[in-house]
Amino acid sequence: MTPSANNKPDSSGYPELPSWRTVAVICTGLLPCLAACLFAVSPSGQAPLVVTKSRPSLLFATYMFHHGEEPVELSAVLESEFPFVNKGDVPVTIGDVTTSCGCMRPRVSQKQVAPGEMGWLTVPIQTMNQSPGSHEYTLTVNYTDTTSRQTTLMIKAVFPEKMVVVQPKSLYLSQRTEKPLPFNVAISDFRDSPMRVTSVESTASFVSAHIIADTSSQIVQTAYQEETPGSTVELRGEVSGRIPPGRHHVLVTATTDDADFPVVTVPMLVNGPAFPPGEAPLTSPSQLTLVASDHPGARRAAKFDLVMPTSWQISHASAWPSELAVTYGDLRPFSEQERALEVTVKLSDLPAKGVSDGVVQLIANDGRDLVTVRVTFATP
Repeated sequence: MTPSANNKPDSSGYPELPSWRTVAVICTGLLPCLAACLFAVSPSGQAPLVVTKSRPSLLFATYMFHHGEEPVELSAVLESEFPFVNKGDVPVTIGDVTTSCGCMRPRVSQKQVAPGEMGWLTVPIQTMNQSPGSHEYTLTVNYTDTTSRQTTLMIKAVFPEKMVVVQPKSLYLSQRTEKPLPFNVAISDFRDSPMRVTSVESTASFVSAHIIADTSSQIVQTAYQEETPGSTVELRGEVSGRIPPGRHHVLVTATTDDADFPVVTVPMLVNGPAFPPGEAPLTSPSQLTLVASDHPGARRAAKFDLVMPTSWQISHASAWPSELAVTYGDLRPFSEQERALEVTVKLSDLPAKGVSDGVVQLIANDGRDLVTVRVTFATP
């Protein structure tokens, strides 16, 4: 065959190779043919590749509860509610609800949610000690359907300038010597009609407190670039030099003449001397939660077990507030050196408005030893 003008032989006698442009044009033209061949030889009827991902079963009516751009009306508790429904085909088990602030006490209507069943998550926020201005709070709801899941919820609120503030909000003290340990608490009210503290008490015999000053219009609160005048009540307290061994929950309580804040409480955690090795008592669980509601299904009673040395003798029990009733049964063997006691705590009536904590005390060995358990009140 005679070479064409575009494929002339070179000096070696071989025809000249096509240019890269020519090769590109030829390959481009062949691509549809190659693709057609590949599809022609592929197996027929093969199912298409589908990526599946299970959807969460628990759906909330809203994932952000916004109380508005205007400051909320001041009361002891600000409540938010998140309705939910199980849209899946399997039951949902709701676990812990973690919060971004200890002022939040979330409570779910039920832990087990059947397919199609509705429920709600109620979130009371303690308003005392909230700073004025805009606030954001987050909650993480942990639950299980066919797998472990998490849902994040948010609450937004604007608090007014005129608030009730307790400083410090809580106390942590260690009393290792026989020297008394003093502490101070200030209750400040920046509202137009400040409260009046009428009395101060403590839930523990080894903690005392009293009013040392009650001033008006001598303090200010900075908020929104303005200074808000208010009044303050100063409390002075003391932890005695000789307290029972172990860690004790204590509440300093201030009774007021205010209907919205009838009782102001300051939680304390007091560490005493260590127990001798192997003689420390154990409570399980270490904290109780009761529902402060008149609803017939409200959980207003709970139990805990106290494991203690066989040499211990429980003389009596007490609790604060007075609406808490404490009973216990007979001792039972637990180990060669320990005995166990089942203790029942019941909320016989609703506590005062704004009271969110209580304390149970078990006094042993003629007052030489003490066991305390914190009780948290969940408000519907």
